[in-house]
Amino acid sequence: MDFAQLEKKYGGFYAPAFEIRVDGKELRGLGLEIAGVTVDQALRAADHFSFTVNNLYGESGDNGNGFDLFLPAGKKVEIRLGYAGTLEPVLTGVVASIATGFDGTGSPRCTVSGYDLSYPMMRGMKPRSWDNARHSDIAAIVAAEYGLRCQFDPTDVVYPKVMKAAGKSDFHFLQQLADENYYECFVSGDTLYFRKPPRDGEPLFALEWRKQLLSFQPEVNFAEQVTEVEVRGWNPKTKKEIVGVARTGDEAGQRPGPGRKTGGELVRELLREPVKLNVRHPVFSQQEAEQLARSILNKHAEGLVRGGGETIGLPDIRPGRTIRLEGLGARFSKPYYVEKSVHAVSASGYHTTFHVKESMI
Repeated sequence: MDFAQLEKKYGGFYAPAFEIRVDGKELRGLGLEIAGVTVDQALRAADHFSFTVNNLYGESGDNGNGFDLFLPAGKKVEIRLGYAGTLEPVLTGVVASIATGFDGTGSPRCTVSGYDLSYPMMRGMKPRSWDNARHSDIAAIVAAEYGLRCQFDPTDVVYPKVMKAAGKSDFHFLQQLADENYYECFVSGDTLYFRKPPRDGEPLFALEWRKQLLSFQPEVNFAEQVTEVEVRGWNPKTKKEIVGVARTGDEAGQRPGPGRKTGGELVRELLREPVKLNVRHPVFSQQEAEQLARSILNKHAEGLVRGGGETIGLPDIRPGRTIRLEGLGARFSKPYYVEKSVHAVSASGYHTTFHVKESMI
């Protein structure tokens, strides 16, 4: 999308606005005064929200204006952000906390916070196991148990047994399975996504420094880069070692171009010798060992270029999406993949901060 189209969509970015519904009831329509709202989104964690209500209590300190609206905790919350006339849904979640402060300065203020619909999955700590299952099958099963839809890319390896240890939540267990496949696992709205990172798609739009892009701080980090990953396991049936190897060039999402180099290529040039990572891991097959090696290599490669930035409030900037940054010179003007975003609307306006990553320079 051209940024001019985005500007037109949001009416020139005038009059920042938001809407918060709890169990389908719009809060300001109930007479509540909302001081501001913040939505914090991330690929590897549950999205978090908070907002402050100034007049939840009456002057006498009672809760006549609606404290009971948020009880019991766990009520469904829907948040939309944007500008007058155009609001975009950014989070569906549940209330997890209600904090109130009583002091001598006036009416007590109440801060309501919570998480997206992955929050219940963080409480499931029981041990579990599945027989003859793919990781994507397990993701679909767990999603259904929590009343979530599941969109997934099928994984290849069928495991004779997959076990989840006691003390690990269902959410973090699915994150572990995603890591082993170089997948993403997150909840958006009422859907669990278990998928390959879609990083080859066209950027949503471009932000230019000193125009829409208010600031950007990129970092190129060679410290964690490797040229080769070797995964070793043991096949108890054949009594033979299983070895899976991934090398520079096997990274996902390579885009050819003059001067484009991966972290592995750059560190090899710097040190003049391979940088190998050896991993011991229980694996059942050669296919699984090679898949895990590629996943580990990709995880290291994606840490080459990371950065944080700030822009005007844009609800379209969310984890799992690609944006392009411009005006930053030849090295840093390119597409980036969003891994975190924070949207804040208050009396001072609407601003979005974000963290992005890229695997080549």
